[in-house]
Amino acid sequence: MQERQALWLSVVVPLYNELGNVDPLVERVTAAMADLGRPWELVVVDDGSTDGSAERLDELAAGNANLRVLHLAANSGQSAAMDCGFTESRGEYVAFMDADLQTFPEDIPKLLDTLLAEGVDAVVGIREQRKDSWWRKFSSSFANGVRNRLTREDIVDTGCPLKVFRGEAIRSLCAFNGYHRFIPTLLKMEGYTVKQVPVRHTARTAGTSKYGTWDRAFRALRDALGVRWLQDRHLDWRLR
Repeated sequence: MQERQALWLSVVVPLYNELGNVDPLVERVTAAMADLGRPWELVVVDDGSTDGSAERLDELAAGNANLRVLHLAANSGQSAAMDCGFTESRGEYVAFMDADLQTFPEDIPKLLDTLLAEGVDAVVGIREQRKDSWWRKFSSSFANGVRNRLTREDIVDTGCPLKVFRGEAIRSLCAFNGYHRFIPTLLKMEGYTVKQVPVRHTARTAGTSKYGTWDRAFRALRDALGVRWLQDRHLDWRLR
């Protein structure tokens, strides 16, 4: 615990076969944190990359004291990589983003300011003017609506990867395969507070998306039903 409190912020990024984004990711996060004035780290979790991303990350880490690279033994999926990053992070506060740079690391300080000013436990992004294809925007919106309906939620853009948390909050969650789609809801279940704010979004400039539509639709539906069950069976007690 003392080791974690020695850092103020951890930026956690899961990464799988994103060689074209590795250098820009490290450069932009480093530049965005330059005026932080507090100790921070960038924790990149390599999820079994096979395109040279892992080797390039290790090269960059050798010359960047703020960069920590964690290598999973095999490709384990986004939820596993996220859980690894959150568990191994050392910051009092934890920011999260994807490696594709479709959201802006430069928006992290804004989310942090909101979290501190409003005294909430998590601030999650809402992608404004999304630069994705119409099909991806439609499928994302439809899935988001189904999740909200099943879990009785009001999360505008649960798929937005840009989020900031109090470290104790995000590390308290019991992770499962697919939990990354429900993090705001899971936090609320444990009594934590969540704020939603607009963030910027842009098109990919390197690499390709690792997500399909139909290959995850049924898993997401099953997970949403599971979260609804957890909500209905959740224990809520406190001592006088």
